[in-house]
Amino acid sequence: MNELEQVDRFFAGDMSAEEKQAFEQELTRNTGLASAAAFYLQTREAARREILAEKRKQWERPEENIPSRRTLSIYVASAAAVIALLIGIGWWVLRPAVPERSELASAYIADHLATLQTRMGGTPDTLQLGIGQYNEGHYEEAKKLFQQWLVHHAADSEALKLAGITSLKLGDYDEAIRLFRRLGNQPGLYSNPGPFYEAVARLRRHRPEDETEAEKLLKRVVAEELPGKAEAATWLGQ
Repeated sequence: MNELEQVDRFFAGDMSAEEKQAFEQELTRNTGLASAAAFYLQTREAARREILAEKRKQWERPEENIPSRRTLSIYVASAAAVIALLIGIGWWVLRPAVPERSELASAYIADHLATLQTRMGGTPDTLQLGIGQYNEGHYEEAKKLFQQWLVHHAADSEALKLAGITSLKLGDYDEAIRLFRRLGNQPGLYSNPGPFYEAVARLRRHRPEDETEAEKLLKRVVAEELPGKAEAATWLGQ
């Protein structure tokens, strides 16, 4: 089964709970799968908009061309048949793009956080070691190193970011949110990535309050032109 077929099964609801969970986890690691998901969603949204535009053209008529009562009856009957058909197929075309922001957040993690940038000079050895462990896929070891550094350097913005990203990669969203909030609340920090990363973590955690909080954070990112502005604007539909 190729990646697009996997994506189609996921959004069609044909996966078991175990398969869905495995797919979501793989989405955060597999850039090819994330790209396939993004392509699938873009294609479906384009098709949805094209159909809506065509329907709008059909229904928007000048007043002088108001159809007769008999014609209206035919329209009503046809509309009823279309509605019944759409209900039968699950509103596949007209429903909103479901992956919404949580899947976009997963794709972002897979595309942008697969590895961490190695910094030459000025970065403490402990953080460099942690970055190396992260890039080798040893996330637990990387997390320990970053946390070890934060014990004595609690306000280190780079360490907060690295520890938060590692927690995000491990699926420890509560810890990631806590770290990114600390980072985002640091005063006077130029180009603060904390709010955007916290939004990503909240979208992945996906608790009832997270969607609202994530939207507030994304709006802040756009308004203050913080790192992640381009993605935030896209996710907000701006």
